[in-house]
Amino acid sequence: MKDYQRYIHELEAMHGWLKLDLVHNCFLMGEEVGEVFKAVRRHEKLYDEGKGTPTEAARAQVGEELVDVFNYLVAIANRVGVDLEEAFRQKNERNQQRTWT
Repeated sequence: MKDYQRYIHELEAMHGWLKLDLVHNCFLMGEEVGEVFKAVRRHEKLYDEGKGTPTEAARAQVGEELVDVFNYLVAIANRVGVDLEEAFRQKNERNQQRTWT
């Protein structure tokens, strides 16, 4: 995960995106989440804007949109100094002890 966080930082630096603030990144990630939902609807053939997208193309689009969300998630973590791998491990350790009813 540290490699992903470093990569996203370098990508943002290369494109000049580091100047975008935390809130702006959150908004952009929210837009991408909406695009994931739309791609999932297309994949599930719930809505396809008359395109008749083949299943493999629809699956690929879901993957692309998930990567966009992941990239913004990593960028947000970088901006607030969160080590995502450590946060992931700690949170899931707590989740293993929880029960949901």
